[in-house]
Amino acid sequence: MQCKKIRFQAISLSVSVFAASAIGLLASHTDVQAQKKPVQRSTIATVKSMVNGDIMCYVNLVDEKGKQYNSVGASFEICANEKRFLNKKVKLSYSRVSVNDCQSAEPCGKSRLETLITKMQIIR
Repeated sequence: MQCKKIRFQAISLSVSVFAASAIGLLASHTDVQAQKKPVQRSTIATVKSMVNGDIMCYVNLVDEKGKQYNSVGASFEICANEKRFLNKKVKLSYSRVSVNDCQSAEPCGKSRLETLITKMQIIR
């Protein structure tokens, strides 16, 4: 009987430690999410390259101070005008847009919100 009692106490202790660890992990994950810094987005930059991806267009930019912004998400309409914007100084406008949240370009019924470049104006 004594052996069963000790074994039961050991199992109880293991379950308690596991539960406390899981709760601590969830709490620390929430803290990390809350501490995310806002992403800096350039509003005036020169377009260096554009490429269409599966779920959005990706743009590489350099701002007026020489800071590079690589793989900035943009709407497909932006990439459709690549020749017009390439190597030009532009004013950028961003919007929250729903994009596919799939592993490929095929629709899967899942989506997520992303902040994308939705408007580009050439600055003369």
